[in-house]
Amino acid sequence: MKNLKNISIAIALLVSVQFSYAQSVMKAPVSYKLKSGMTVIVAENSGTQKVFSVLSFEGASKYVDEKASVQELVNTILTQQLPEVNQSLSFTDKGINVAAANADQFEDALAAMSSYITAPQFTDEALAKAKAEILSHITAQDKYYTKSITALSVQNLNLNDVNAYYSAMANPATAYLTIAGNIKPAKIKSYAKAINQIKVTDDQSSKTYFVANY
Repeated sequence: MKNLKNISIAIALLVSVQFSYAQSVMKAPVSYKLKSGMTVIVAENSGTQKVFSVLSFEGASKYVDEKASVQELVNTILTQQLPEVNQSLSFTDKGINVAAANADQFEDALAAMSSYITAPQFTDEALAKAKAEILSHITAQDKYYTKSITALSVQNLNLNDVNAYYSAMANPATAYLTIAGNIKPAKIKSYAKAINQIKVTDDQSSKTYFVANY
């Protein structure tokens, strides 16, 4: 948990630099545990109106060369689709990002993200669009790819490959949602209730967890 707290603090400090020059009023991060195994960390910072979060998948950080092409394809689909789902959403190799102007906007973005990750829009059209982007970069040689990512390896992928990789990557038991900004941990609990929350409990060490579906 100490490492997770350090991650929370680092992200929260980054937010204070990116979003505002206002004085940072950082509180100690609070962690929550979802029924699915996902860890949620909230670092309240009342020095800014904005709220920033990253949903990171531990599985995605474990690079496997033979999965490089499908990983790039899934990442490209997410990069293309998430801003269309909600303007506050984006995707990088670090995970799914939310950059909201305030807590209300964050609530909308969080709900949109939750809906998307449980039922991503992996269609033939999305697959073709993502392949076209990657192949154009390979042809133009204007983006770095590992040697295992070739035009042939990308063209040979299908929706079964995409779905299998995403299912393995987006395992909630190894996922971390880190939230920093002007939002209270209690507010996150209320958001969780709107995303199939079941109950709230406290453990004997006084750390708070909420139990929810993914």
